[in-house]
Amino acid sequence: MPDINKSKVSAAFDRAAGTYDAIAQFQHRVCERLATMLPDTPLKQSFDLAQTIQILDGGCGTGYGTSLLRRHWPEANITGCDLSPEMVRKTSERNIGINAVCGDLEHLPFASASIHLAWSSLALQWCQPALAYAELQRILTPGGQLVFSTLGPDTLHELNTAFTGIDTHSRVLPFSTASQLETALCKAGFGQITITTENWVTQHSSFNTLLASIRGIGANQTGGNRRRSMMGKTAWQTAKSRYETLRDTDGLLPATYQLILVKAKKCG
Repeated sequence: MPDINKSKVSAAFDRAAGTYDAIAQFQHRVCERLATMLPDTPLKQSFDLAQTIQILDGGCGTGYGTSLLRRHWPEANITGCDLSPEMVRKTSERNIGINAVCGDLEHLPFASASIHLAWSSLALQWCQPALAYAELQRILTPGGQLVFSTLGPDTLHELNTAFTGIDTHSRVLPFSTASQLETALCKAGFGQITITTENWVTQHSSFNTLLASIRGIGANQTGGNRRRSMMGKTAWQTAKSRYETLRDTDGLLPATYQLILVKAKKCG
């Protein structure tokens, strides 16, 4: 994966924070799906501990996933962490008894072996896997659990196809495959890894609203090969016309997301 300008990602999500929840139905549904993978056994029993269980929501956004974690484990100490200060502020405004701090999943502001469960929904795709997984492994206690969702390389394949041959610029992040994720997790010191892959399709009334849905959630930072200048009208119309051929029987344009759901434990 190419280096991603984190300051631009943070700024994009800062801009999106105010309207994020109104248009992030897909992200919320993914959080709800990820929550079905949480262990049913009380965490205190799993770790045989008397002290309060520590949970991290890494890349918490506006705190939707954090609120699911709070409902699942009302007795835990839950901390949300996000690259975007505005997203952190939105999480804090939920007022559900959680902490929220600014931080990068590649450089987490937490002590080693201090977290019992790390959760992250649709955030790790912005990170270098080797760096983020090593950092998550560092902060987890021995036997600590990692539960996360991310996106695979078939994500938005329709968009990639529509722009094929128009120029050499990227429209979509070069997401890791499930196999690559598993290899990176093993190298970082995780075991008991289970990976589930699902294709989810969102539907949109027009090409412009489809693109706006991506921009509106801040997900329009594609790395070092992103176009810096305006695209010509003819090229834009070519891509739009290609995408229009994909309308389904309901007259809507599809956008496919390859969802990857992962559970793992820190070895040792």
